[in-house]
Amino acid sequence: MPSVDRITAAQLADYERADTPAVLAGAARDWRATTSWSPGYLKQRIGGVELELKRSETGMHPNFHAPAFAEMFATAGARFADFVDAITTGPLEDRRRLLFTGDERFVLRRRNGETTIDDALAPLLDDVVVPPEIPPDRLYTVWAWFSGRGVRTWLHYDNNGCHNLNAQLTGTKQALLWPPSELARLAPFPLGGANPAYNCSRLDFEADVPGEPLRAELAPGDVLFIPAWWFHAFVHTGDFNSNVNFWWRPERPALNPVAARQALVDAAVASGVVKDPAAAALLQQLDRAAIER
Repeated sequence: MPSVDRITAAQLADYERADTPAVLAGAARDWRATTSWSPGYLKQRIGGVELELKRSETGMHPNFHAPAFAEMFATAGARFADFVDAITTGPLEDRRRLLFTGDERFVLRRRNGETTIDDALAPLLDDVVVPPEIPPDRLYTVWAWFSGRGVRTWLHYDNNGCHNLNAQLTGTKQALLWPPSELARLAPFPLGGANPAYNCSRLDFEADVPGEPLRAELAPGDVLFIPAWWFHAFVHTGDFNSNVNFWWRPERPALNPVAARQALVDAAVASGVVKDPAAAALLQQLDRAAIER
């Protein structure tokens, strides 16, 4: 995977057009978050905020090895301060159980020219920089992620169709990425099937790694560019890991197998046909054709 020290808006646009991931080494090293986001500092800033969290006994989020959906997508509630204590103290096997992501609570969201900021998490924005390389009119969402050592995010693609700059602020992560052309080999949960996580692979990337993914090691201050529709998974290796993700809309629609397949998924979900048991077989047939085309 390419690694560069600094990047301009024109260079990022080149990576976007080439559909190529890249590590922007140290691109966030000068952000205040990179030097100040210790557990103690963050507990002072937002320690009282009540959060909903992902919960997994195995540290794999979601835990698709679990026998029931309630366990696969389990959640827990906690004050941010208590959550930080849970992921930074005690036995290592316990620290991986909880994960906070923007799925539960976004920091900033921009839709139709209007910007919404979560007041409780707004202090986080004081310590980061919205990368000037991202076209302001295409910024979509800003998320924060916090985790302890041992968390693993299941292999998936982002179904919002956005590019992503993933800024590693504290801790370390291993990133694995597969291009959209690998869709068939990555075996997403089928449309019309029982599992609604259609953008997730049925494969455990640690046991059944298909092909040879691109790999990157992210250190504090590094920023990873993930082009839209690329499959990816992360292994969280630091004792206290924090990331801020910046998603933005591509300049033009993508023409690749994942984008085409997600258009089918979106249409089926929007119409409500996925809730019709009689349509399940047809949906799976259409989905299989989209995946294997």
